[in-house]
Amino acid sequence: MSFLEAYSLELELLSPVHVGTGETYPAYAYVPDFEGKRVHLLDPSALLLALSLERREAFLHRVAEGPKGAQDVLRYLYREGQIPREAILRTLPASKAFLDAIQGATEEALLEYRPLPYSLRGPYLPGSSVKGALRTAWLYWTLVERKEVLEWRQGAWQWRKPGPKEDALIRPPRKLELSHNQDFEGAVLGYLVPKNGRPSRDLYRDPFRAVRLTDSDPGEGFLNRIGVFHPKGALDRTILLAETFRKGSRFRFRFRYQAGLAQHGGVAGPVPPKALVQALREYYGHVAEWERGYAEEYGLGRALEVYQELERRLKDPETFPLRVGFGSGRLSLRLALLLPEDYPEAQEPKTRKTAGAPSPRDGYPLGWAVGRLVPHGT
Repeated sequence: MSFLEAYSLELELLSPVHVGTGETYPAYAYVPDFEGKRVHLLDPSALLLALSLERREAFLHRVAEGPKGAQDVLRYLYREGQIPREAILRTLPASKAFLDAIQGATEEALLEYRPLPYSLRGPYLPGSSVKGALRTAWLYWTLVERKEVLEWRQGAWQWRKPGPKEDALIRPPRKLELSHNQDFEGAVLGYLVPKNGRPSRDLYRDPFRAVRLTDSDPGEGFLNRIGVFHPKGALDRTILLAETFRKGSRFRFRFRYQAGLAQHGGVAGPVPPKALVQALREYYGHVAEWERGYAEEYGLGRALEVYQELERRLKDPETFPLRVGFGSGRLSLRLALLLPEDYPEAQEPKTRKTAGAPSPRDGYPLGWAVGRLVPHGT
């Protein structure tokens, strides 16, 4: 084994993906072109400078009325050719579902949308988001391979042998705090060490310090409507607008594994790439199986298409599944598969987020991808 192993991590999206930035574009900062099926993102300051005093006052008055008023006046200005080119920052394609949501919005609708992360080259998938998904699978794999129960007892995480017919491998406190989660990861990955008689996280010992992942190459953003499916249709009117990467988009990351850090005691343990691939196949394979049952029960046709395609792709033993970004769901983020059945986080969620359709039942699930680690030089 060499000190440094270099790979390309290649991802293909099987469903739309949105990674949030914490920002939103308000209704007064974009204008739709319904005929062109696109949206122009605006610089409001440049637009105000280009308007006559009378039009500027009318614009500000409508913006003050709320999001729908802002959109109405912007669409009027666009039809009249009153939006100058210098006020348009960039133009994005938009789904029919997105444009329909804008056109049919009520006075109460916020009409803001969430953008993807951007660099000077365009929107990209952050390596930190993908690395977090890798880490979750490795936590699961480590617990399953160790075959012991990690239990919160007497104010600390402690290992013990499982009891007869005990399936749960995590016994958390009933009220979780952020420090509980942080100490849990430290206990599983081996960097929770005694200090002054109490367990303390030594982040320099975290095994994932040996895993380096760049951000992706740039992709193409696409404005989409995200809905919330509830079996009784109770949330059909809930609308989230977001920029997503399309189903079928491909990305490449540079993946480096510093095996020497584990060999020479620099971190608490190894994360060999081949074993990581197996962990991803095992963990996200179970998550997909769990979600597929929900989709079959409620007739979510496009979701079933995604799970069927995932099953087909995983016949290749070098391919692994991955769930990344907004809407991935607590099943894939919180190791619900290893929790006690009566624990709240282990319960089947009643809703699913979907994208790309006016009816949430007809949308695609968010965040599914398949990947491969390709050694450099092959």
